[in-house]
Amino acid sequence: MKVLFLSQIVPYPPHGGVLQRGYNIIRELGREAAVHLLAFVHPDVLPNDAVLEESRLALQKHCGAVEYFSLWPKASSAHRVAGLAAAALSPLPFSVLAHHSRAFRRRVAELVATEDFDVIHVDTIALTQFLDQRWSIPTVLTHHNIESQLMERRAGAETGWMARSYLRRETHKLLAYEAEVSGIFDINVFVSKTDEQTLVERVPGLRTAIVPNGVDIEYFTPNQGKGLPSLIYTGGMNMFANRDAVMYFLNEIWPLIRAQVPDVRFFAVGQDPPKELLDVGARDAHVVVTGYVNDVRPFVWDAAVYVVPLRVGGGTRLKVLDAMAMGKAMVSTSIGCEGLDVRPDEHLVVADSPAQFAEEVVRLLRDPHRRDVLSGAARALVERRYSWRTIGGQLMDAYRLAIEKRRQRQ
Repeated sequence: MKVLFLSQIVPYPPHGGVLQRGYNIIRELGREAAVHLLAFVHPDVLPNDAVLEESRLALQKHCGAVEYFSLWPKASSAHRVAGLAAAALSPLPFSVLAHHSRAFRRRVAELVATEDFDVIHVDTIALTQFLDQRWSIPTVLTHHNIESQLMERRAGAETGWMARSYLRRETHKLLAYEAEVSGIFDINVFVSKTDEQTLVERVPGLRTAIVPNGVDIEYFTPNQGKGLPSLIYTGGMNMFANRDAVMYFLNEIWPLIRAQVPDVRFFAVGQDPPKELLDVGARDAHVVVTGYVNDVRPFVWDAAVYVVPLRVGGGTRLKVLDAMAMGKAMVSTSIGCEGLDVRPDEHLVVADSPAQFAEEVVRLLRDPHRRDVLSGAARALVERRYSWRTIGGQLMDAYRLAIEKRRQRQ
């Protein structure tokens, strides 16, 4: 099978979120398909020629061809401001305008005209703009989350009226865009049943498949660690959802925990920590802000409890699957574990109010046997349900379904 794979980001290095899913999906596809990857470069992820070439070499092991394109709002802070301003005046969502590229469009058209692809994989809805509905090639769209829902939740978490107003308008534009373009695809791929139901209710008649997020169960493994009375959260702080989660935890939950367990420590692990988080770390010796680390595993292994205080998000959280694969006892909000096939009090603990969240964390810190029970159940679940090999096979099945659906429509 020949696959034209359009990605909003170069899926390397595979450290968290869309990078982790993208890399592992492409690695698994490469076992059965010839993949031609077109991807946008994010200079904050691949900042120089050396790491850019490293990414190209890594991806070429799994792809027949790899081509990179510039993402114009990332060229400078002035370009980003221009993009935001343009979106304020446009009926199109910011994400669509941000991915505008004549070079990308031209290359997609050239490849479609000269190559015999079996499927075009569009890895985010903003890249729909590069398709031509006159083409006969089956198409698959991945929804890593429901973009309009994610934007709506983010707007609800904003405190400034101007930002909140801007994000609410983006929400309405995304709702309209999702309704307009999702139906043109032979298959819409969702990472969870929850997301599938959300969009199908809004856009009836969609042809769908579920291909969940996964975890490398050979890389993320249980380890004894140091067993310190500590808590951890991992996630790039360049993402609003992660910044919001950490600051919510420190402002609302952390003081309640410290009042009962004074010697506990909290590790916030992830790139680009904001100043407000660094300030907390400077004031409180029990809060450790690491910034970016090459390998999160030693930090997670050493922690007693993994916390997921997310209030904003969509899709499913790869960080949660990684921690479960490492056998971590976990306390999460409902949003934090949304879309995962988990049962509260069997695989993890769910708590949504600050007081309840703090109480459950303290209980786990004081009960090593309960931590061990949750640890074993979490690891068993990811081995059974969320290995990338299994998930790669599910995506291939979605491609075959798309091909069959297109045949039925022609």
